[in-house]
Amino acid sequence: MDKKESKRQLVAMLESGRSKTEIFKTLSGGEIKDRVLAYWIGAYADPALCQRHSGKIKTLLFLTIAQALLGAVFGFFLGSMIGPGATVFFTLFAAGVPLLFAWGFYKNVAQAYTIYVILSLSQFPRMFQGFEEDPLLTLIGAAISLGMVFFVAYLKTLLFPDLGFLGSKKVKGRYVFSS
Repeated sequence: MDKKESKRQLVAMLESGRSKTEIFKTLSGGEIKDRVLAYWIGAYADPALCQRHSGKIKTLLFLTIAQALLGAVFGFFLGSMIGPGATVFFTLFAAGVPLLFAWGFYKNVAQAYTIYVILSLSQFPRMFQGFEEDPLLTLIGAAISLGMVFFVAYLKTLLFPDLGFLGSKKVKGRYVFSS
């Protein structure tokens, strides 16, 4: 059985209501590594959890689309100082990246949440570059960005309770699942 067929079988088992622990025991030890299998199980977007937290997901989508619009405006002005080609590039890039994340959040893709948090935290030190010129605005911007990162991380833990920060949760060397 290849990976695609294994993943289809896994999704069918999850959608039929079988417990995640039972599915892991059934499919582990086969062609797919246990680490990958545990991640697939943990990254499955449970429709009940998605429905329960749909308001939070909609809020995140609104905030991410607002980021895309602000990014497009700032990208346009930054690019217009450089030239017409840069205007188009910076506008599309500054709007495109947040819109890709919005698409991942809308589709409930676990990797979108993880990548958003990692990229945002990696850019955090750069937010303080203009601190000397305008400390209040810099602190407000950093607080908003950090609040957004915490909201995304919090929502990831609600939607994907079986995932840790970068992979599946393990307790004493064994993968653990919520059901």
